[in-house]
Amino acid sequence: MGGILSARVSKPLAIAVLGCGYVGAEFARLAKRSGHQVLGVVRSESSRDRLRSEGLSAQAFDIFTGDWSDLPARFDAVVYAASTGGGGPEAYALAYDIGVHRALAWAKSVGATSFIFTSSTGVYRQDDGGVVNEESAVGGTPTADAILAGEQAVLASGIARARVLRFGGLYGPDRHHLVDQLRRGENVIGGRVDHSINYLHRNDAATSVLAAMSGGPLGARVYNVGDGQPVTKAELAKWIAKRLGQPEPVFNPAAPAGPRVAKGGRTQPNRVVATARIKAELEWNPQFADVFQGLSQLF
Repeated sequence: MGGILSARVSKPLAIAVLGCGYVGAEFARLAKRSGHQVLGVVRSESSRDRLRSEGLSAQAFDIFTGDWSDLPARFDAVVYAASTGGGGPEAYALAYDIGVHRALAWAKSVGATSFIFTSSTGVYRQDDGGVVNEESAVGGTPTADAILAGEQAVLASGIARARVLRFGGLYGPDRHHLVDQLRRGENVIGGRVDHSINYLHRNDAATSVLAAMSGGPLGARVYNVGDGQPVTKAELAKWIAKRLGQPEPVFNPAAPAGPRVAKGGRTQPNRVVATARIKAELEWNPQFADVFQGLSQLF
């Protein structure tokens, strides 16, 4: 069953989306199309105006310092999709620890029975090419530990449907670095290229949030979210070059490795992220079976 179909609910929900970035905004669009009442909560007035220009309800509010009584007083579900906006461990602690605790307290006060926290498979520590699932060891770095503090708060909240969604490597509209690089004729691919990358299209991330909102067992649950078909960076780069009608890329570990590493992030680790739980419990499946299908629309 597809992600959108499996996420349909019997009545419209009032949903607050805290943070309308790459995934949060797409989820807000999806939820509105599905008949729900959605409020996008964003930090800046420019972001608020952008959402309103799309016909979405939005309010500018600082979840870290604002007075929560400024927001409406009743919601059925809260989606926490705020991000760090860059920065180091302090920014991660603010967004994923302090921010989540504040949001949970507010969610309880407005009667929310679902709370979805968009986390990351970056919390896993494995780098040996093996398979990891929701029970595998996590943490060990300042950023991962900050995200886990938020996860643990959600799981211990007592909210009827407390969900942690660990997203794989996001891509989709306006986020396809390798395609852009090769299309510019820059065919030297830097950094690590032989590791398995677990991809997730932005639209599939949005449908997983909707599925988690009303599906699955009551209580606290963690779900890995990805297409379940990891590929290496080398495989993907070769495929893109072929689709563009270009020569095979040149791989040079010493060359720049892309925007993620340039911003201070670590190179993606080598592991396979299992996604069986979300497919079984939420009857969710990605629209895009793999990253090749997801990127095909660009050519």
